[in-house]
Amino acid sequence: MKNHLKKYWRTSIFVCNLVLLPTLSFAQQSSSSTDATSTINASESKASIQIQDLTWLLGSWTANTGKQIIDEHWALQKQSLMGISRTTEAEKSKAVELLFIEKQDEDWILRLRFFGPAIDRATRGKDEPLRLKVMQADAEQLRCEGIGSETGTTLTYTKLSAHSMRAEIRKVREGKLVWSETYQFQR
Repeated sequence: MKNHLKKYWRTSIFVCNLVLLPTLSFAQQSSSSTDATSTINASESKASIQIQDLTWLLGSWTANTGKQIIDEHWALQKQSLMGISRTTEAEKSKAVELLFIEKQDEDWILRLRFFGPAIDRATRGKDEPLRLKVMQADAEQLRCEGIGSETGTTLTYTKLSAHSMRAEIRKVREGKLVWSETYQFQR
């Protein structure tokens, strides 16, 4: 059984690489005229923020809810911040999430897609990625607000210490909170 899980995990990583490498290559090519110190414009404040201010988010994080374990891994390549999240339950993969923060026109946008455990089909963001606009990005917090079909959704990562952070996801529809989850991550 353990060998089967190892083989499954290696296959999943291989498939993720096949899916991600073309995207990362495109991000690298499209950002070749700028370097990794260009700024993110936070539209709420007129302060200019360096993408390196989000380096606190880089690396591996784990949240244990008692029922589920969520592993997130964040990496920065030039002007593309990429996250991969895997949720396991009862020692089996339940979901995989891919997240990218890249500049589109004048805004920084977080695009994400959710997949089932075999990564064979998207479960959310099937036709196109879910999109959230980066509203705040600094050395303490990353806050994004949904646009398009995700209007009313907020995703906030807050640095609590060098080894812990909190992720909060909220959905408000017609002025009412319809869904909210909070996760405590540790390194």
